[in-house]
Amino acid sequence: MKIIHWTIAAAAFAFVQPAPASAAQVDPEVVIYRFPGVLDSGSPETGVATVFHCTNFSGVTENIRFVTRDDVGTLLTNNSLAINHLQTRTVATHGTTAYTGAVFGTGSVNSGTTAIAATSINIICTAMTI
Repeated sequence: MKIIHWTIAAAAFAFVQPAPASAAQVDPEVVIYRFPGVLDSGSPETGVATVFHCTNFSGVTENIRFVTRDDVGTLLTNNSLAINHLQTRTVATHGTTAYTGAVFGTGSVNSGTTAIAATSINIICTAMTI
């Protein structure tokens, strides 16, 4: 009887296939953060900008999306980028002298909001105005 059980178990394992390596980047995006109070003076390299830092702990490359709206809900930017395992990506509403990274050029924003979506919940993000 044990031989039959082992045979059935071996047959079941024969049909299991690994997920493709790039599966994480095609997973559906889910909103992981919403940051209210986005502020930008509209002047690159001077004035005030909001900067986001995100780190991926999922074990594979993921996609993250930043959607910024102004105080009345008008869409300003909707950008996506890849983030490798253990990589930290920095994104700013305009170029700054303090941080390098992606710049999404929202223009002038007062009391806006940014939603961050990703293909994994294993990504942490912070936001600050500088």
